[in-house]
Amino acid sequence: MAGTLKLTDIAHSSGAGTITVDSLATLAISTGKLTVGGTAIETGAQGVISKTATYPIVAGDFTGKSSLIVFVDVSAGTSTAADITLPAAADFGTCAIHVVSTATHGSGNSIVIKLGAAEQYTLYGKGDHCELVSDGTNVFRTGNEYVTLRGYVCATANLAVAANSSVDVWDGMTYTEEEDLGGNWSTVTDDFTAPFDGEYMFQGDCKYGSWFIGYNLKKNGTYLAGTHTQDHGGGDANVNNYPVQLVAGDVIQYWMTNTYGAADTLYGNASASASRMRSDWWCVRRY
Repeated sequence: MAGTLKLTDIAHSSGAGTITVDSLATLAISTGKLTVGGTAIETGAQGVISKTATYPIVAGDFTGKSSLIVFVDVSAGTSTAADITLPAAADFGTCAIHVVSTATHGSGNSIVIKLGAAEQYTLYGKGDHCELVSDGTNVFRTGNEYVTLRGYVCATANLAVAANSSVDVWDGMTYTEEEDLGGNWSTVTDDFTAPFDGEYMFQGDCKYGSWFIGYNLKKNGTYLAGTHTQDHGGGDANVNNYPVQLVAGDVIQYWMTNTYGAADTLYGNASASASRMRSDWWCVRRY
């Protein structure tokens, strides 16, 4: 028999226990009228918003949701940071926020996820993303994340190296900066500087005349053990996928040593060719 049941509290008939709605029945609740921990659960557990510029996430974006996806397109313009600011930790304890870069970035553009004024994670390329959650007091990255930080430089002219001497290759070499997503290569110091703590990979293709020890990486001015190839009589030698753990501000330099008893040559070329030195770097993961 249909009717209206008016209650202020529901209790299990035998104390603690589960109250079950019959499998043939549906419990219909008006939108926003079911609350969990004082927060209303609304229709649809996931919210989606799209932005093209700086935006502070507001309560209306995530209230009643268990997940909020913020799609960001920064394909327009150049050299601009679009700040996506998270709500206060106390405000989104029941909702995971996931920020995603959806398009190829305009040159030098980035998407910076912030908590107040503090950077939490930065997206440099299409497909970069980061998910963040709050325990009500602190904000954490869940590990569902990806960052594109990579680049390489190429020699455009030869460099003479004195007999039995070592050189900071890019400090003396004329070169072109072919790619630098993240802006971490300095054409002033001719070095790579880590923007944040993480694991990075370095490699390079060494082209030379007679006898050189291939790339010797230095971190903050000190050689890293085991990064060099053996000296080789002409041709090329490579450093392949060498992993280095860095903290923000650490500096990597590419050095080489001429082991020949006379001046010798490191090779460059104005355009891409088989006789052009190159150095590469990229971030494997951010800590």
